[in-house]
Amino acid sequence: MEQTLAERSYDYIRNKLACGDLAPGMRLVNRVLASEIGVSVIPVREAIHRLASEGLIEHVPGSGAFVRKSDPQAIDDLYVLRDALESCAAGEAALHITEFQIDELVSILDEALELAKQITQSRKQHATKTQMIAWLATEQRFHELVFEAARNQLLAKVAQEHRAIGQIFDAQRDNPQLLTSDVANQTCVGKSELIKAFRQRDQRKARELMSEQIQRGRKEVMRHIRAATKR
Repeated sequence: MEQTLAERSYDYIRNKLACGDLAPGMRLVNRVLASEIGVSVIPVREAIHRLASEGLIEHVPGSGAFVRKSDPQAIDDLYVLRDALESCAAGEAALHITEFQIDELVSILDEALELAKQITQSRKQHATKTQMIAWLATEQRFHELVFEAARNQLLAKVAQEHRAIGQIFDAQRDNPQLLTSDVANQTCVGKSELIKAFRQRDQRKARELMSEQIQRGRKEVMRHIRAATKR
């Protein structure tokens, strides 16, 4: 089916947010976005309203719509929610995942390994902005596939409603220094072990590994965010 103008506007703005073209705190001007997309301001307004409901955009009365800035407490709360939801999803996925889905996870891991190799070989030992965006795309696909493999609609619904995965990754897009060679390689090792637990149908191990991975990410991200707020 052909996309509606509001859907096209939503995808356009969402992609600009994902690529970091719209930085936190930036004001969104409806007529400018409408001109870029080639639509009227009405579908742009609808798209911005949808993005606001998802927590990506903030409406400030009398001032307009702005790209939401990271709230340290909200990010930390999301990590707690992610641990609860995704650890459970990983355990369920260990029981229900198909060979095809495991192959997809392996393919995503291969992409992550290549990115980790590039970062390890770089002089700065951390990701570029382009590498960070590519890395977060593999992360999101991996975690969303785990939810799919869990075959639990309630888990998936709660995660989607709170954007428990996406909001965490959105908060990291403008901070490529977070993705060091050590973090990238450790994450790949963790994903490899998780796939092994899926193959072995080891529900307890899958839950433990997912929780460890999320808590490791929580520690690094929160350390960086809190340090940034003190500057």
